[in-house]
Amino acid sequence: MPEEVIPPVVEPVTPAPATFIAPASQEELDRIIGDRLARERAKFGDYSDLKAKAEQFDALEEKNKSDLQKALDRAAAAEALAADASAKALRSDIAAAKNVPASLLTGSTKEELEAAADALLTFRGEQAPGPKAPFVPAVTPGQGGKPAKSVSAGAEMFAESRK
Repeated sequence: MPEEVIPPVVEPVTPAPATFIAPASQEELDRIIGDRLARERAKFGDYSDLKAKAEQFDALEEKNKSDLQKALDRAAAAEALAADASAKALRSDIAAAKNVPASLLTGSTKEELEAAADALLTFRGEQAPGPKAPFVPAVTPGQGGKPAKSVSAGAEMFAESRK
């Protein structure tokens, strides 16, 4: 029978603790700092290569996307733009109706925006405006409720009212 070979046991060597010795001159300190910076830069030396590879990977991923996926991405972006425009329009409409700055309104629904506008009006010391009454033009006595058709007709009406 072959004899079994037992590898020798190797104990790890622990380095002796180094004692700190302050640099004796500015040149020695500069050398120590330069060595440290060189070690640190060596850690990130391949960063530009990795960045270039990541850009190539992203380009390949984009190229491999199906036309359907590209269309879905464009549709999602368009929907997000439409929702944003709709929210801005609603905010502007409520701000104009309540006579408050649109930039101060918070909320995403019509009710939330109106509540925020009413709170701003209350803070400002005003009451929230109610529904507006329809415009009714005033009729001056002597016109008979009929507007003049020309300047001469108006002059005649004036002359008659002075008699």
